[in-house]
Amino acid sequence: MDSTLVERSDGLVTVVFNRPEKKNALDGASWADLDRVLTEVARNPADRALLLTGAGGNFSSGADLTGSARAGTATSAGRSAGAATGTGTGTGTGNEARGLSGPRQAILHEMRTAGDIVNRLHRLPKPTIAAVDGVAVGVSLGLVLACDLVVASDRARFCEVFARRGLSLDGGTSWSLPRQIGLRRAKQMALFGDWVGARDALAWGLVNEVVPADELTKVATAWGRRLAAGPTTALSLIKRLLDASDSATFERAVEDEARAQHIAYTTRDVREGFRAFAERREPRFTGA
Repeated sequence: MDSTLVERSDGLVTVVFNRPEKKNALDGASWADLDRVLTEVARNPADRALLLTGAGGNFSSGADLTGSARAGTATSAGRSAGAATGTGTGTGTGNEARGLSGPRQAILHEMRTAGDIVNRLHRLPKPTIAAVDGVAVGVSLGLVLACDLVVASDRARFCEVFARRGLSLDGGTSWSLPRQIGLRRAKQMALFGDWVGARDALAWGLVNEVVPADELTKVATAWGRRLAAGPTTALSLIKRLLDASDSATFERAVEDEARAQHIAYTTRDVREGFRAFAERREPRFTGA
């Protein structure tokens, strides 16, 4: 069985972590597949939005604790999975660990590889959605927070488990969590390692929407299709502007807006948007 399923339809790329017997714990193949898909989506103009989810009623329980990746599937990206939540099959002492396969490598290098993949998801120049059912734990919560939008089922649960394992944070959550829910709530999640249910996640700003579990796929796919049908370059520019807003001055923001608007004016989609307005119809963007 493939550890990751990838489906493409009308510009929407859906990535499904597919290890339901392990609550979609991320093994070497999972990381290698995500690494490959992110490269494809970034480079392929036909791929206009990304939806990340999990099979069998869970998003992901984080890194695979068993180190049971199939022989030959783990790459440097794959080997980072165990280190990504500090729960790999460590055989070194202190600063060394064995990844899911392959030689020992310093935790520093494992973590940098995992962090690079999460950062590429965060920086993907196309809109992204996470659809979360069941659990999202540890490094998989980092993947959720790296997405632009999050739709959760009413039975979704989130956990920054690291402190309960004697570990520090990873998956980019030391950066993304306080920016999305505030420093006080971020410290509450990270220092206690308690579970946060869907309703609290919505109230705190961790997710955008909570829906009944049997509607999650429908709602998330509908959101994904709307994004995939949008003006891809303009959405990419909007994403960059918003992501940079917490570190930009107002003067820098308006200058960046001017430059982004100049770029948007060069696209075919902006001409379609103006025509649709004049003709009083919905635009039919092509991403060009």
